[in-house]
Amino acid sequence: MEQTRRSRKKEQTHRAIMHSAKVLFEKNGINNVTIDRIAEEADISRSTFFTHFESLDALLGEIAAEEIGDILSPLEDGSKPTIETVFSRLNADTYPYPYLMGELFMRSIINQGTSPAARVDALLRQEIEQGSYEKMREHFSSKDISAFIFGAYFGLIFQKFMNDEPFENPDETNQKIQKLIKFFKN
Repeated sequence: MEQTRRSRKKEQTHRAIMHSAKVLFEKNGINNVTIDRIAEEADISRSTFFTHFESLDALLGEIAAEEIGDILSPLEDGSKPTIETVFSRLNADTYPYPYLMGELFMRSIINQGTSPAARVDALLRQEIEQGSYEKMREHFSSKDISAFIFGAYFGLIFQKFMNDEPFENPDETNQKIQKLIKFFKN
């Protein structure tokens, strides 16, 4: 029983650190947040932070893996998510923390080796190759089509940043990207 309570407490602290970091990263930007500030916000000591994460980069890596994991979670139960589902999930994850998600996704993309973003891209390419994108594939590779869809999605997100628009209505962005995907399929 004692071990269960300890493990619950440890998990609660871990979640508190991650939540505090997400809020601070979103509010202040990744480069403007320190371990001390995260510890203060999570109401823990600096040493407790290091019990859970070896560095700020490790924390960012876990946040990115968790967010991308949410997008890829249908793979875990054996179902095959569609491109529409992937972008709907990406959109749902982006809206609470748009600056953070944009930054994490970009970091993942430029990361060397197999990144979580590369896993999403591979999933999209597979569906494009097996799905109803014949007309598009006459002119473009599955790699290009995946890049077009990703680019359009992040273009919509970045457009909101450039125009200083609030991130209040995730359905608006989701509807636009869903229309584009449907257009590419036809």
